[in-house]
Amino acid sequence: MAIGQKLEEARNRKGISLREASESTKIRGDYLSAFESSNFDINLPEVYLRGFVRLYARFLDLDQDAVLADLDLELGNTNSKLSKKSLGSISSNESDSSEFSNTASTSNSVSRNNIPTLRKPLILVLSSLILVITIICILIGIFSDEESTNQLTKTNGNSVSEIPSTPSLNQQNPENVNAPDSFVLKLSAIGPIKLLIIDDQGDGTPKDFKEISNGWESEMVISKSFRCHCSDIENLRFSIDGKVKKVDGVGPGNFSWQP
Repeated sequence: MAIGQKLEEARNRKGISLREASESTKIRGDYLSAFESSNFDINLPEVYLRGFVRLYARFLDLDQDAVLADLDLELGNTNSKLSKKSLGSISSNESDSSEFSNTASTSNSVSRNNIPTLRKPLILVLSSLILVITIICILIGIFSDEESTNQLTKTNGNSVSEIPSTPSLNQQNPENVNAPDSFVLKLSAIGPIKLLIIDDQGDGTPKDFKEISNGWESEMVISKSFRCHCSDIENLRFSIDGKVKKVDGVGPGNFSWQP
């Protein structure tokens, strides 16, 4: 049986795909596909080729030495040819047998010694990749957490204009609003809004609302002034002590308001 067929049947017995085998062994999927097709002309140094085949055989619970011996036959190595001649010859003298035995043992020793040499750079490369991916994930998390807060500090020139009040948006001031530098801010949505952030500059505690639907309303007491970020600014309406206002613009935008 060809070495590629042995590898493919062993993988099928384990019930895994080439992609899963590649992820587990960290060997490229096109290399594994070539191995299972008995195609070993893949522009790899022989020491790396033997190392990958041995690692794949161990992952598939195959006899690694037997698989490497089959690989030598596929590659047409000199040592393998000597092995076939020695097995097929009846009149070999003792010196020939001794010489072949020494050559075979030396070849096996070299191939075994190459495996630790191959594992070291592989381990270093994999460790470096894991470290880089971990750092990238941490940075993405930090930047995504800070993005909403940072948006409050940006302005894009949106202007606030007052629109005629409607009964649905007017409401009397709560009794607890007594300070002259405080006012009632009422927010309402005339369409869906993914994200809305209100920063009370007197209080200093931003409030955020997510996945707002049409018809949503909320009110709060604001001291002095506020800043706002809205992902769908055309769908936002707000009133200051009953005076309804809107922000000119479409899509995400920032604006600030003060008495």
